[in-house]
Amino acid sequence: MARKPRDIGKGTNSLIMRKHKICLKWNDNYKEYLENVGLYGVHQIGYILSDKALVSALVERWKPTTHTFYFPVGEMTITLEDVAMLMGLPIEGEPVCEETRANIVEDPDWPTLIRDYLGCEVDEQTFRRRSRTEIRIKWMKENFGICPEGANQETVKYHARAYMLMLLGSVLFTSRSGDSISVVYLPFLIDLEAKRKYSWGSAVLACMYKELCQACNEPTRQIAGPILLLQLWSWAHFRVGRPQVREGEPEPKLRVQEGGEEERRPVGYLWSGRHEFTKNTARNLVNYRDIMDQLRQEEVYWQPYEPHRPDVPAVCTMDENLWMTTCPVIHLQTVETYNPGRVMRQFGKHQDFPPEPTTPIGSFGCIGRRSVRSAAQRIREDYLDYWRRRAEFIIVEERLYDPSRYDAYIRWLQSGAQLHLQSPAQWSLGDTPVNKLQYLPTEPITRLVSNKIMEMAEKTVGKMNGELADDDSMRAYMLDMLRGCSNVLEWIGVNIGADPTFDLLRMEQHDNQMEYQHDGEASDEASEQDE
Repeated sequence: MARKPRDIGKGTNSLIMRKHKICLKWNDNYKEYLENVGLYGVHQIGYILSDKALVSALVERWKPTTHTFYFPVGEMTITLEDVAMLMGLPIEGEPVCEETRANIVEDPDWPTLIRDYLGCEVDEQTFRRRSRTEIRIKWMKENFGICPEGANQETVKYHARAYMLMLLGSVLFTSRSGDSISVVYLPFLIDLEAKRKYSWGSAVLACMYKELCQACNEPTRQIAGPILLLQLWSWAHFRVGRPQVREGEPEPKLRVQEGGEEERRPVGYLWSGRHEFTKNTARNLVNYRDIMDQLRQEEVYWQPYEPHRPDVPAVCTMDENLWMTTCPVIHLQTVETYNPGRVMRQFGKHQDFPPEPTTPIGSFGCIGRRSVRSAAQRIREDYLDYWRRRAEFIIVEERLYDPSRYDAYIRWLQSGAQLHLQSPAQWSLGDTPVNKLQYLPTEPITRLVSNKIMEMAEKTVGKMNGELADDDSMRAYMLDMLRGCSNVLEWIGVNIGADPTFDLLRMEQHDNQMEYQHDGEASDEASEQDE
């Protein structure tokens, strides 16, 4: 089950990431509608810079078969709790898929839908070339950049839908095109009065899982989807690559008084647009690999949201009962497994190992032909039924996490998974020298050095216990120690050159060479005598 992460020994290029800024200006009249739909928390977070190196380092640690990241401290993953607490997205509700969208036939007439629910006629500049569902961001900006002052309610709704469509297409479900967003989410924004009708949280998680699975398999060199969620999750659980608050900006707070009302924000706001990345050479893919390769369990924030519970809006915690369901998550044609049983420590609960298995679910991807599409829809209906019975599949665990079982858990995990970013073929003793690799992580070298030193120390103890019986034994022991030290120095790139400390070792090598030559000459003489 050992896996070889992408890019090991192949360079330091990060993935290409697809995301956009929200180019439409906010209007306070949109707030009520965004709260009803369940997308207001995403708006509150605002635009956050992307860290390509951090995202790429995380992708390398993703295992598609388990939907978890593999770290030296164990398995971790993005859960429904993370989605709800970081972005304020609802978990309860209908899945976001074709079968649940509001009153729309199988093949929607997109120009008519845009006219009816965005209030604009389409033209040749509306859709991206050769696409029926990708609308250009430039067209959106020209038609919905600013909501007119004194606009009637219908016009405000048009602009609110356009703003939410930009949130969905530019932050949560970004496509791999750089200049357009998808209009397929418009049918889910028709009823702006219904309270949190759809489970945006589970849809975002399904999209995130799918993008991670695709991005970690070569030759893919890009990633789309909810990249913001991935970064927020990493910053919440680790200090690796966290941005800093810009000089002169106040530290972001989740609960503030604005006018006569109290404003509460999801945890993701703690890394809002007030932050910036420091410009230093350590912010790169190789360094992030090294830091993650050396993680210790005390450096991980296993339950980072506990201190913030009193300050977040109700939508962040109202669906807490569903965070540990094992029901598959759905986004359009995608169905992905969700198994919180593998990461129970993130919930502060008892961790079984191995965890309870779940049935693998493949992604249906983009379906074209009607016959295939119909078959896929019948299969999806089964999973829709699972989702509607999601409360029946919740893990019930009263026992709390037991730290005393951690060592046994790590031994179990190491027996079937590779937790460090190294290629076994390259790091095995006697194979490719480590200082010849293009990517030279510090942590595997540390393990090699420490293992060799322990081996030498054990031999020393053995000799001190009475094995030094004669001079030959002492000489052999000294040579063995020198040989071990020479190996260690070679691994970390130190050239011993003509250092007199190793004269004895060089003498042994010379003697061995002379003895080999002597044996060869004796063998030749014996052969001549036989002839």
